[in-house]
Amino acid sequence: MLLAICHSRETGWDQVDDLSTISDLRARGELVWAEADVKDLDDADIAMIAEEFSLHELAVEDAVTLRQRPKVETFPDHFFIVLHQLDEENGQLEPAQISIFLGHQYVLVFHGGAQRILSEARHRWSESTPEQSESSWLLYTLIDTIVDDFERIADDLEGEIEELEELTLESLELSARARLSLGSDQTMQRRLYSLKQRLSRLRRYGQPAVRLVQTILDTKKGDLLRQEMIPLFTDIKDHALRIGDQIGDGENLTNALLDLRRGEQARTLNEVTKRLTGWAAIIAVPTLISSIYGMNFALFPSEGGSFGFWFAVVLMTVLGVLLYLFFRRRNWI
Repeated sequence: MLLAICHSRETGWDQVDDLSTISDLRARGELVWAEADVKDLDDADIAMIAEEFSLHELAVEDAVTLRQRPKVETFPDHFFIVLHQLDEENGQLEPAQISIFLGHQYVLVFHGGAQRILSEARHRWSESTPEQSESSWLLYTLIDTIVDDFERIADDLEGEIEELEELTLESLELSARARLSLGSDQTMQRRLYSLKQRLSRLRRYGQPAVRLVQTILDTKKGDLLRQEMIPLFTDIKDHALRIGDQIGDGENLTNALLDLRRGEQARTLNEVTKRLTGWAAIIAVPTLISSIYGMNFALFPSEGGSFGFWFAVVLMTVLGVLLYLFFRRRNWI
């Protein structure tokens, strides 16, 4: 069900037990924060909430459908904003949708399991001053919390990329025998693939924050976004731009690491091919000589003598040693 709390300059934050009074509280100019997990609401709850907050029906439909992209839409008396909380699960970043309605003296949030971000946001604005107790401040705190979380994820991915970069460069310095270890190579490939997937997911849900915040700044709604809040939202935009740069740099580095590993794999395969070719040539010459002497007709020297046997053995040995030395000198074996 909906959790709603109301802020009064005299009494501070108090929980609202009768949700039907929310419209009256807003009419008196008191600030209302409300949130609900979509899975805990039925159609009657959603209809009642939409009526109390005078929400547009299309925005409500998008808010309870947890498959929306990050976006911001403006309606005559409120903003509708969609962002996401990203949680790492099984090596991947999984999104939890956060749908935000910003109106006059209220912020309403529908979410799909995004308690971590909402708890952090509530903690931040519970320590705000009375002068900051307004809907645009609550919106700023929530978006800033989400962008800060994106920044933490980007920093973690950047650190992991640096670690993989060091491991890759170290592996190139190992002996040829160590480089042929398939187990470590497969582990590195899986880590790089997982890293690229997480970067892609962060780009999908993190980079739109720049456009989203810019849309809020460009929208002229003085009653919803006061002039004093513009520098704060601009700061969020700067952080989001930095995250975009980190994502771009991370993708370039992971691509470079993949290219480096592909080049190393191709070089290793070339080394293996040269070794096999060298040994095949060494084995082929004695095989040729022995096969000729094993044919069913008489050859020089005359049949029945032992000289022919030793001549063939010495010839095969000498040619094999010469081929071995030749390939060894060319670093083929």
